[in-house]
Amino acid sequence: MKLLKTTIVSLFLFGFVSCNMVSEPNDNQTLALLALSLPQPVNLNFEALANGQTLVTGTNITADSRAVQFRDFRFYVSDVKLVRADGSTADVTLLADNVFQSNGIALVDLETYRTTETNTKVTGTVATGNYTGIQYTIGVPEALNHLESTNQKSPLNISSMYWSWTGGYKHANIEFTYDGTNWTSLHLGSTTCSGAPNYGNCVKKFRATVQLTGQLNAGSQKISIDVDKLINGHTYGAMGMCMPGDGSATCQPLIRAFGLNESNGSSDGTYTQRIFSLK
Repeated sequence: MKLLKTTIVSLFLFGFVSCNMVSEPNDNQTLALLALSLPQPVNLNFEALANGQTLVTGTNITADSRAVQFRDFRFYVSDVKLVRADGSTADVTLLADNVFQSNGIALVDLETYRTTETNTKVTGTVATGNYTGIQYTIGVPEALNHLESTNQKSPLNISSMYWSWTGGYKHANIEFTYDGTNWTSLHLGSTTCSGAPNYGNCVKKFRATVQLTGQLNAGSQKISIDVDKLINGHTYGAMGMCMPGDGSATCQPLIRAFGLNESNGSSDGTYTQRIFSLK
């Protein structure tokens, strides 16, 4: 009796599955439209290369045919967009893990000298489509740049990436030395800002807009940073501090490497960024 019941149930299930496996043409069209409406994943993997080798911090390496040692190499990424062939863009929604990504920004951390944790990835989703390029900003957007950092979710609560309420965050924090004693600190951040009670309204933003075109694999795209090109033309200055507002001639090559005009703090086309590329 049990065998008979099992056989009847099996036949019923087989008939049910068989009927449902026969799709109507309209069903196929619906599935295709549904697939197109779903967002596709975006995974950007940043790497820093010195003399063609992966950057290692805290030890001497060769870059720009010179011995150099890095102790910090971190920067914020925001306003990520994918670019279509016609030049239009689609916003990438960054996933929030409240560790390296939150509030639509991500912290790329390529050093192990200041912190033990690293982060090479920027992850999110974008509308399904065909894309031929990518655009992003190095820096924290103005709307988030003048918050009280101690009250924010990570990575906007990292004190070493923050200046003050007036200046906001360090959009990029890169520190290195040629002789092991005198350190150059490139701290890209907004300047000429208003203070209390209305913080912000910085005249010179120093947020670099990066646009890259070529064969793009949005689901797994490597973006390379050329350390040799970053320090090319730079020599150690008397102060060592390369804050954009100081106007030091020794800092200009580093700032211009990001495509930034040191005079007004913008990516206005005066200089072309030379360090980021698709790989």
